Amino acid sequence: MKKKTVLVLMVLVLALGVLAACGGKTEYKAVAINEGVDKCEVCQMLIKDDQYATQIILKDQKPLKFDDLGDLYVWLNKNGRDKVGAAFVRDYYTKEWINLDQAVFVYDKGIKTPMSFGVVSFAKEADADKFIKEAGAGKKMTVKELDSHDWAHSMGGGHGSM
Repeated sequence: MKKKTVLVLMVLVLALGVLAACGGKTEYKAVAINEGVDKCEVCQMLIKDDQYATQIILKDQKPLKFDDLGDLYVWLNKNGRDKVGAAFVRDYYTKEWINLDQAVFVYDKGIKTPMSFGVVSFAKEADADKFIKEAGAGKKMTVKELDSHDWAHSMGGGHGSM
């Protein structure tokens, strides 16, 4: 009887372990940009590994890379968010990947970005304030505000000027 009890307990522990692993939250991580090789999902231009690169990791773990935050939003507005696991942006100063939902943004039509959308991202609100002060222009924005932002190209650039 003891062997049967031990066997049942082992099966239950194993089953609980499998269920815990299946029920856990999927973790999404930003992937490296392969400079000079990777292309923007929207405009097909080569991506530079700098403060403007962004990416989406789909729920199936497939990365989609973009050369400008505006192109990431062009893709989202066309394709929706159902298949998106996470989105990442670069901190303008440190170039570290940060989750889109945790970033602070600065917009100004005079900010030069690869596709002329004029939006840059920061991990810290203080860094966004510093950028605005040094540039003498810019509007601080949240990710919620970006969802309703007019993603028009600034300064005559963008896809239409390629």
